[in-house]
Amino acid sequence: MRKRQEGLRRSGRTKLPKWRVVLASCGGAALAFLTYFFFLNWSVAKNFEATSALLKSDILALQLANPNLESLKESQAQVLSQLYQEQETSALQLSSTKRAVEKAIEVANQVSQEIDLRYKSSPSGAGGAFSSSATSSSQQNQAQRTQERQREAESQQKLNTLLSSNTQNTSSSADSSTAVPQSQKVTKPW
Repeated sequence: MRKRQEGLRRSGRTKLPKWRVVLASCGGAALAFLTYFFFLNWSVAKNFEATSALLKSDILALQLANPNLESLKESQAQVLSQLYQEQETSALQLSSTKRAVEKAIEVANQVSQEIDLRYKSSPSGAGGAFSSSATSSSQQNQAQRTQERQREAESQQKLNTLLSSNTQNTSSSADSSTAVPQSQKVTKPW
């Protein structure tokens, strides 16, 4: 037996006790888990910073006089998607990160509801999605329609005046049932 141990020592191989093998395996697994845990939390924190910055910019854009609701809806869908992705690994997240993600989801849902309310209450259903040129063009079209209506009203009034003047008979014996408009009088060629 002594010869065997000496032979193992000379060749550079020594037989480790089983408890050391188990301990080394457990230590390696723990080290791998801790590395994954810290990398995951670092990754979630980095993604959360970018997502929360996008959420803040959406909130600021929503406070403008005429926000572009269409692009805000798309941006909020992206924000919520990213936040839900970050929440999927909440079992392995630090408690502060987990609470921050949950709070951000609440805020993002409130912002989405506000955008939906404004979108539905906007006259065209698209809210601020119109560009300034489209808005000015629609204002010009509305002004043209108003002018056309005024012209039609003036024409109708002139026509009514002509009709009423033609249907009135100057003789006192004639009644309104026998009055013939000027346009219906037939002129005889002889």
